[in-house]
Amino acid sequence: MSVGKHRSPNLTWSFDLPDRLKIAIADAVTLYSRMESCCVEIIWELEQADLERKQQIAKNWGKQNFKLLKQTVSQIPGAKTDAIWPALKALSKERNLIGHGVWMWTNEQRPLVVWHAKFLEEDDWVGAEFFDWSRFDYFMKRATVLMNTFAEFKRLIVNAVDQQKRAR
Repeated sequence: MSVGKHRSPNLTWSFDLPDRLKIAIADAVTLYSRMESCCVEIIWELEQADLERKQQIAKNWGKQNFKLLKQTVSQIPGAKTDAIWPALKALSKERNLIGHGVWMWTNEQRPLVVWHAKFLEEDDWVGAEFFDWSRFDYFMKRATVLMNTFAEFKRLIVNAVDQQKRAR
């Protein structure tokens, strides 16, 4: 299998990545991880989980906890969350590409990423995808909005739980 050849014969690439690309990758993965962590903490609060349950939730994959959060939130009367879940799913796919992909820098000064699980479609060729700066920007804007939404939701839940405890 010839992995080193690309269908664009003049395209060359290097694994020597510019700092700007390394930082963009790190920023995206870090922000997404913060969002996953916030969701774990929201579930802990909603369930008023004990230590054993907290550990169980913390060991789940992010996708499992997002599903658990969606199920839990859907039981809250009047909760309007329809826009959250498709955005989260799209961000998850992008984060997986960013976090699990193999990054290269092309002679055209563009980031190129390969993720074998996604791009292996032919027996003798592995595909790749350009991931330009605008795509990073779009990811970061959407992830920031969602992170802020989860953080605010967590704050509201913590306040409500604290009020309930004080009322008892």
